[in-house]
Amino acid sequence: MEKYVTDIIKREKNTRIALSKQFPFLLPIILESKRFLIFLRYTLGFKFRIRKSDTSKWFNLVEHSSPLYRKYNKKILDEGKINNIQIAIKKIDGLVIPPGHIFSFWKFVGRTSKRKGFKDGLVLANGSLEENIGGGLCQLSNLIEYMFGCTECSFVERKHHSKDVFPDSNRTVPFASGATVFFNLIDLKIKNTYPFPIKINLRTTDTQLRGSVSAPNQLNYFIKLKEENPQFIKSVRTGTLYRCNEIYRIFYSKNTKQKIKEYLLWKNIAEVMYGENEIKGPVSIFE
Repeated sequence: MEKYVTDIIKREKNTRIALSKQFPFLLPIILESKRFLIFLRYTLGFKFRIRKSDTSKWFNLVEHSSPLYRKYNKKILDEGKINNIQIAIKKIDGLVIPPGHIFSFWKFVGRTSKRKGFKDGLVLANGSLEENIGGGLCQLSNLIEYMFGCTECSFVERKHHSKDVFPDSNRTVPFASGATVFFNLIDLKIKNTYPFPIKINLRTTDTQLRGSVSAPNQLNYFIKLKEENPQFIKSVRTGTLYRCNEIYRIFYSKNTKQKIKEYLLWKNIAEVMYGENEIKGPVSIFE
């Protein structure tokens, strides 16, 4: 527990009130100013062109999928989310990232709007779920982030969700192994650290979002993500409940399935939004 408590204490001591919270009318001005500066950096910083795939032979480094319909969502919002994901997929599917170059989620998806065909979906904003145009794209960024976590690529920018919104329901991947995005202030940026190009493949079925990351040559090892040291920790001082874990990147031999090496990829701390009675397992307390 000690490895998380220090970070939790720092978080709870950070009582600085943002200028936009003191003067809410300034928030749109502040956000758009920041977005314009980031747009300029995108324009000046991305000198290369990530191309669409040609007809060369590609081998999958990793495959992953996630359900499009969620237990806790309204069907109409799930349908809006699926529509939004399908629009974004058209802009990302088949992209080939050259060695040493950086993929940016928002660089390719762009700003969401009704004019572009995006619909309402669920978004997590200010600690609560809201309906908004383009909502649900975090499921796509989660899938992309998880797949690249199972490669040797490095994360230039990645932010995990600060809230654990729903209790686990048929979870198949480690908690907080996804990435939140918010145009274009919170991005997902990934650098291709391989000496060869890699390709992003995405599609939807009737029930699933599916994807893979592929390369022009096969490797003799594969990578998986593993959760270590998962804990629920409750702060006596604030009464806040936190979910914490560590995500390790583990390399295995394809031939023997034996572990080759591992290292810590992320340490995550998120505030729990559901009731303590919905938690399976013990809850640690600190004062």
